[in-house]
Amino acid sequence: MAVTVEQIQNELHIDGEDDLLQSLITEGEDYIRSAVNYRVPITRYEQYPLFDRAVKTYVSSYYYDRSSGVGSNKGLVMMINHLRGRIWGEEDGEDSTTPTQ
Repeated sequence: MAVTVEQIQNELHIDGEDDLLQSLITEGEDYIRSAVNYRVPITRYEQYPLFDRAVKTYVSSYYYDRSSGVGSNKGLVMMINHLRGRIWGEEDGEDSTTPTQ
Protein backbone atom coordinates (compact mmCIF):
# COMPACT_ATOMS: atom_id res chain seq x y z
CA MET A 1 0.00 0.00 0.00
CA ALA A 2 0.96 3.61 -0.27
CA VAL A 3 -0.25 6.46 1.89
CA THR A 4 -2.50 8.89 0.01
CA VAL A 5 -3.49 12.49 0.61
CA GLU A 6 -7.10 11.37 1.04
CA GLN A 7 -6.13 8.91 3.80
CA ILE A 8 -4.28 11.66 5.64
CA GLN A 9 -7.17 14.10 5.25
CA ASN A 10 -9.58 11.53 6.67
CA GLU A 11 -7.29 10.58 9.52
CA LEU A 12 -6.53 14.18 10.52
CA HIS A 13 -10.08 15.41 9.80
CA ILE A 14 -8.96 18.19 7.49
CA ASP A 15 -9.99 19.42 4.05
CA GLY A 16 -7.71 20.71 1.34
CA GLU A 17 -3.99 21.33 1.71
CA ASP A 18 -3.36 18.62 -0.88
CA ASP A 19 0.03 19.97 -1.97
CA LEU A 20 1.33 20.34 1.58
CA LEU A 21 0.12 16.87 2.57
CA GLN A 22 1.62 15.26 -0.54
CA SER A 23 4.90 16.98 0.21
CA LEU A 24 4.84 15.68 3.80
CA ILE A 25 4.02 12.15 2.59
CA THR A 26 6.97 12.22 0.19
CA GLU A 27 9.27 13.62 2.89
CA GLY A 28 8.05 11.02 5.39
CA GLU A 29 8.71 8.14 3.00
CA ASP A 30 12.17 9.52 2.28
CA TYR A 31 12.95 10.11 5.97
CA ILE A 32 11.93 6.60 7.01
CA ARG A 33 13.75 4.90 4.14
CA SER A 34 16.86 6.94 4.91
CA ALA A 35 16.68 5.90 8.56
CA VAL A 36 16.34 2.19 7.71
CA ASN A 37 18.03 1.41 4.38
CA TYR A 38 17.65 3.68 1.37
CA ARG A 39 18.85 1.00 -1.05
CA VAL A 40 15.71 -1.05 -0.40
CA PRO A 41 13.01 -0.19 -2.97
CA ILE A 42 9.94 1.57 -1.61
CA THR A 43 7.78 -1.28 -2.90
CA ARG A 44 9.36 -3.54 -0.27
CA TYR A 45 8.58 -1.04 2.48
CA GLU A 46 5.00 -0.73 1.29
CA GLN A 47 4.47 -4.43 2.06
CA TYR A 48 4.51 -3.57 5.75
CA PRO A 49 1.48 -1.85 7.34
CA LEU A 50 3.97 -0.45 9.86
CA PHE A 51 5.62 1.60 7.10
CA ASP A 52 2.29 3.23 6.25
CA ARG A 53 1.66 3.96 9.93
CA ALA A 54 5.15 5.47 10.26
CA VAL A 55 4.54 7.72 7.23
CA LYS A 56 1.17 8.81 8.66
CA THR A 57 2.81 9.52 12.02
CA TYR A 58 5.49 11.61 10.32
CA VAL A 59 2.89 13.59 8.37
CA SER A 60 0.71 14.17 11.43
CA SER A 61 3.65 15.26 13.53
CA TYR A 62 4.98 17.74 10.98
CA TYR A 63 1.54 18.97 9.93
CA TYR A 64 0.70 20.07 13.45
CA ASP A 65 4.23 21.08 14.51
CA ARG A 66 6.01 22.46 11.48
CA SER A 67 9.30 22.93 13.25
CA SER A 68 11.88 20.17 13.41
CA GLY A 69 13.64 21.58 16.47
CA VAL A 70 11.94 19.24 18.92
CA GLY A 71 13.34 15.99 17.50
CA SER A 72 11.53 12.94 16.20
CA ASN A 73 8.28 11.64 17.57
CA LYS A 74 9.03 8.76 19.98
CA GLY A 75 6.42 6.53 18.35
CA LEU A 76 7.98 7.17 14.96
CA VAL A 77 11.43 6.26 16.28
CA MET A 78 10.00 3.00 17.65
CA MET A 79 8.40 2.15 14.27
CA ILE A 80 11.65 2.90 12.44
CA ASN A 81 13.52 0.55 14.77
CA HIS A 82 11.01 -2.23 14.10
CA LEU A 83 11.25 -1.67 10.35
CA ARG A 84 15.04 -1.87 10.60
CA GLY A 85 14.75 -5.28 12.23
CA ARG A 86 12.44 -6.56 9.50
CA ILE A 87 14.41 -5.16 6.58
CA TRP A 88 17.80 -6.19 7.98
CA GLY A 89 16.43 -9.67 8.73
CA GLU A 90 15.30 -10.03 5.12
CA GLU A 91 18.72 -9.01 3.88
CA ASP A 92 20.26 -11.77 6.01
CA GLY A 93 17.96 -14.28 4.32
CA GLU A 94 15.71 -14.62 7.33
CA ASP A 95 11.97 -14.16 7.51
CA SER A 96 11.96 -11.73 10.40
CA THR A 97 8.18 -11.81 10.70
CA THR A 98 8.20 -15.46 11.81
CA PRO A 99 9.46 -16.23 15.33
CA THR A 100 12.43 -18.57 15.60
CA GLN A 101 12.25 -21.72 17.71
